[in-house]
Amino acid sequence: MQLPLKKLSGILFCLLLFFKSAEAQKIYIDSLNHLLAQNSISKEEKVNLLCKLAKANFEKNLQLSFQQANEALKLGEGLKDGKSKAMAYATLVHLYVWKKDLKSAYASLDSAMYYTHKTKDRVALGFVWFRSGWLDLVNDDNDKSAAKLLKALDFLKGQHTDDYESTIYHYLASFYGYGNDPSKQQKYARLCYVSAIKSKQMDLLNNAYLTIGQTYFDRFKLDTLKRNLLDSALFTYKKSLQLSKKQEGRMLIYSNTAAAALNTANVYFQYFPPSYRDSAEKYVDIAMGIATKTNLLEVLLNCYGLRSEYALRDGNYDEAEKLLLTGLGKISGSIIKMPLTQARIYQGLASIAEKKGNQQAALNYLKQYFNYYKKAFDEEKINSTIRIEAQYQSEKKAQEIAYLHQQTKYTKKLNVFYIISGLTGIAALLLLLMSYNYKLKASIRKQELIDQEKRAAELRAQLKEVEAMQLQTEQVLLRERQERLEKEVLASNLQIEEKNELLELIPEKVNIESHLSLDEQIKRIVNQQKRMDKEFEEHKTDFFDTNPAFFERLQEKANHTLTRLDLKYCSYMLMGLTNKEVSIRLGIEPKSVRMSRYRIKQKLGLGKEEDLNLFLQQLG
Repeated sequence: MQLPLKKLSGILFCLLLFFKSAEAQKIYIDSLNHLLAQNSISKEEKVNLLCKLAKANFEKNLQLSFQQANEALKLGEGLKDGKSKAMAYATLVHLYVWKKDLKSAYASLDSAMYYTHKTKDRVALGFVWFRSGWLDLVNDDNDKSAAKLLKALDFLKGQHTDDYESTIYHYLASFYGYGNDPSKQQKYARLCYVSAIKSKQMDLLNNAYLTIGQTYFDRFKLDTLKRNLLDSALFTYKKSLQLSKKQEGRMLIYSNTAAAALNTANVYFQYFPPSYRDSAEKYVDIAMGIATKTNLLEVLLNCYGLRSEYALRDGNYDEAEKLLLTGLGKISGSIIKMPLTQARIYQGLASIAEKKGNQQAALNYLKQYFNYYKKAFDEEKINSTIRIEAQYQSEKKAQEIAYLHQQTKYTKKLNVFYIISGLTGIAALLLLLMSYNYKLKASIRKQELIDQEKRAAELRAQLKEVEAMQLQTEQVLLRERQERLEKEVLASNLQIEEKNELLELIPEKVNIESHLSLDEQIKRIVNQQKRMDKEFEEHKTDFFDTNPAFFERLQEKANHTLTRLDLKYCSYMLMGLTNKEVSIRLGIEPKSVRMSRYRIKQKLGLGKEEDLNLFLQQLG
């Protein structure tokens, strides 16, 4: 966000340019506070300063950032132009996402969009559309996000907002990463760097180095024979780290530096021989130091995970397990919940326990894995509901705002027409004998007014119909998403039931007379279960595409004679599992599966020559 006062901005830039010590960040914030305390600046300029302070403080003091953004909002209350309130609400969007409060983030975005209709300031309009696109990016809606970010660039073009433009180019480059479109990724990464240089902001330059490094790394992963790309990625990551060290006092955001350090350590771990371990450890230490200071828990856990992988390479399973448990301990008291990350950590612990031969510990870790995975699933389900509801309310408010603006324009025209008609009527009364022809014209105008009102009523009726159709479409979308969630729950329940049945059948599957030890037999059973899980994941996608009314139609075909076990058989057949695979999952003989298929065909009234699998596929 740029300050309107060029003179004051120049003073602030000079302060940032010459102070390079660790106190420079404090001087930057103190400079903003000093400018804010001056009586000579306007309310609009104070709003801009408060928004800058909120952005500068959010990583270390989120509560203070909220106070400053809300103060900016209060200052904007008395201003006629909507620029200040649009900027303040857009700043709150970023803070609420950082707080993981999507509902409030969407509410703030609605308010910001409302005030964009009350200003023509292109910087404010560009900033609001930037935050709107960024919010879509947070929700993995890349298509909508890209369109909004490009619209933001249109507003910001020629406005000397290199800081915003550099960040937008960074996000656009990320859309085409991971091999999606390397040429476009390179294009936007280059623009990100050029804009960062123009902005003279160290945080943006650091972010640009990280973006360029990622383009090299993504291209290397497409062709790992091109080691020059990997060397370029490492070189760029290290430039980011060197910049962060040299300009430490001018940095406000440390997450990019932590990411560059962790990426560098990962490169050494994955693509360099063990002799480079010291290099990897060096960059892990840098990432851990930043993560500890700034509460970047995801980065911290990844650091412990990387060190655990090195311990596994050395065959030191106890150390690998200790490192992962230490990482879990670091986040145990955190208010930020990361059930999916914790589930993955417990999955790694189960693997380590299995390699150690401690099957009981492995089973305990697996239970924790399933518990946290279920929490992550429930959390995602709740977040999806909140996100859909927030998007619905946002779109609904946007329609209401558009209607109100249209209604306001219509009312103004109508009022003008009423005034003209009133003046005409008064003139007609005063000149009654001389204005018979004039009264006739007034009558015609009155009829035109009635026609206009009728057209307005028809327009309102059409608008209500459109709103009803949109609501119906949104409800269909909600039902489709709910149905997919139900399918995922059904598939997950099948897996959980198999795990429970496996735990119950382990004593029966263990052969005391076998030449294999008890641990080896349990290990063989667990490995067999892993292979089946892998096969299950390959078949599960087809199952998710099944019509949710499949089981209802199946029961109708069988006159509601199918048991729950019959339906489970049908689920596995629909996924494409063979008789042998079904028998292994259920712990029964293949012969029993064939008998069950025969029984199900009889209940469905199928002939001997009819294929049950084909019938289920057609019905689904």
